[in-house]
Amino acid sequence: MKSVAVSHLKDPDLQKVPQALLRAAEKARQLAEQTGTPFVSRKTSTTGKQSK
Repeated sequence: MKSVAVSHLKDPDLQKVPQALLRAAEKARQLAEQTGTPFVSRKTSTTGKQSK
């Protein structure tokens, strides 16, 4: 099952960015597989605020 990226931004162009990034990553993975190039990806990202 594929995860669905959802954007909560108000700008309609920016709302399409998460899906575009997923498509680009999939094409990069396929190209790396075809050419025998290592493909490194990050499954999850975490962002947090650091206290000073």
